[in-house]
Amino acid sequence: MQNSTPSRLASFSCMSQQNWFSRALSHLCKRPAQPNFEEYNLLKEALQSSDDEMDQVIIWMMKNPRLHRQYFETALFKGIEHLAEPIPELEKFFSLVTQIPAWLEQDKIEQALGFTYKLGINNGFILRDLSLMAGYLFPGFNQPLMLTGALKKQAGTRLAETTKWWIDITEPNGLQRFNAGFTSTIYVRFIHALVRHQLKKSEKWDAQTWGIPINQFDLAMTNVAFSGVVLLGIRALAVFPNQQEIESFLHFWKYIGWLMGIDEKWLVTQESDGWRLLYWMQFAHPQSDDSSFALGQSLSQEPFERRYRYLRPLQQKIAYQQHLQVTQFFIGRKRMQKLGLPHRSAAWFAYYLMLRNLALYSTAKFIPKLETALCKKGRNIQKIGLALYQHESKQLASMHQ
Repeated sequence: MQNSTPSRLASFSCMSQQNWFSRALSHLCKRPAQPNFEEYNLLKEALQSSDDEMDQVIIWMMKNPRLHRQYFETALFKGIEHLAEPIPELEKFFSLVTQIPAWLEQDKIEQALGFTYKLGINNGFILRDLSLMAGYLFPGFNQPLMLTGALKKQAGTRLAETTKWWIDITEPNGLQRFNAGFTSTIYVRFIHALVRHQLKKSEKWDAQTWGIPINQFDLAMTNVAFSGVVLLGIRALAVFPNQQEIESFLHFWKYIGWLMGIDEKWLVTQESDGWRLLYWMQFAHPQSDDSSFALGQSLSQEPFERRYRYLRPLQQKIAYQQHLQVTQFFIGRKRMQKLGLPHRSAAWFAYYLMLRNLALYSTAKFIPKLETALCKKGRNIQKIGLALYQHESKQLASMHQ
């Protein structure tokens, strides 16, 4: 861990300033939205901290990259007992990640899966057009992508890899030891550490500005993008979860974050914790830059890579317009300009989703059969979304790869 403060982080006095938004958020959170001095120091430390456990595995792997990677993959996909001889580095790591944390509640994991299925197409639109697009506005997230040649890889391929991982972790029992959700999450964690190792050695990485590549705070905020941001987004689209659904959904993503190597102090338990982190995020990044423009443009063109079976050009154009409208609904025209996106006359498709959701999800609260149908059809459409890129999703990635 480095000692200097990355220049991307604003000063404590700057973060401590109040305005109407911080006051309103403080009221909602029932505590100050701004960090206290101890929290500010933790944030500064997080920007300079990585994933020590997996980093140690990478250090060991680099002693004989090809052979040791084979050993790691054998331990991950088949089990540590299938190694020809004991390897202390792998034994230590897998002993850690296979030990269920004391706070994990399996019933909440199962409830979260049902809630996720019920969200159906809404989840995908929010993750793509809010979480991912808005994330590109913050250059700190973009640097690993830009420096590892993300723009050379089609946006559809990157999206397919992330979607495949998301489908794996949200399958029933997907997080059991040798099921795809667990193994793909640990593999993504491995890729994060490998990219971190490479970037730290690169002359192109500006540690004084950005801190450690793929650091604890950026990992935590990526986790919030999949959890807290989704909860905000579905409400905007007129889906209103109950408290049990909120708690179980956050619990599920807390466990995913834990498997990803995020320190428990950065894992969200209450929704208001995520709101505070989102407020802090604006102070941990400089203004949007060329990377925001490049990645936003690339993702906006992604619908033209989809392999629709029928009327492909027409469906691609419709999807392109739908995603732009949903993005505009969530982030507004000014922020779309920073991403190089053309604005629409109105966010018509988002308004359609609101009306549709209001009718369906409000009615489902009183008709159990409709709620069951929403879960079944919702999961089917989530998998159909992956099928549009199935030929491209052979390797795993994450937002940071």
